[in-house]
Amino acid sequence: MAVNNGATISGEAVHGGPPPGPFVIWVKKDAEVFGEKVPDDRLVVSRTGKIKNVVITLEGIREGKAWLNRRPQLANKGGRFLPHVQIVRTGAPLEIINRDPVLHNTHGYQAGRTVFNIAQPTQDQVIRKPLKRSGLLDVMCDAHDWMSAWIVVQDHPYFAITGEDGAYSIADLPPGTYTLTAWHEKLGRQQVQVTVKAKEQKRMDFSFPVK
Repeated sequence: MAVNNGATISGEAVHGGPPPGPFVIWVKKDAEVFGEKVPDDRLVVSRTGKIKNVVITLEGIREGKAWLNRRPQLANKGGRFLPHVQIVRTGAPLEIINRDPVLHNTHGYQAGRTVFNIAQPTQDQVIRKPLKRSGLLDVMCDAHDWMSAWIVVQDHPYFAITGEDGAYSIADLPPGTYTLTAWHEKLGRQQVQVTVKAKEQKRMDFSFPVK
């Protein structure tokens, strides 16, 4: 439905100590294609301490705006999964693409069980897999063991993923009280309860301690 009196929650994800990295991963296989090293996307913190790829989601949503019409994709490209973190609607077909001229085997796990296990020996090969159950997917490449990605599958579009600047914004939120969750694969999970009024602009920052 259209949310005419929606609120907005925004803020930043900040690292609690000196900014680490940037980190790289040394390539063990197919270095003639990927190069000797690739960026390590598992913990990306800017020089000012802002954290990339923190997933911000809301719990307790019963109504609200519709999902945007888009085609979620996961690309094997340059010895990495792109994007490293994304959120996909429950039931949506995920397009898994091999952009490299080498074999990739994309293997997705949910709660320790295989959801998909796809060999793609051909460059630009596309395979579609529906993500039928909500929850967190851990994705790996069986052919290149350093590659990893995360997919959050959920029923509603009230989410954000922080960018290079650590910022996020979730708009068109019906007035009410919700649980706001911030999750990062290396730094853990934080939750706060938040109440928003009609058309309110609410600020909520997250500071992750050093681990």
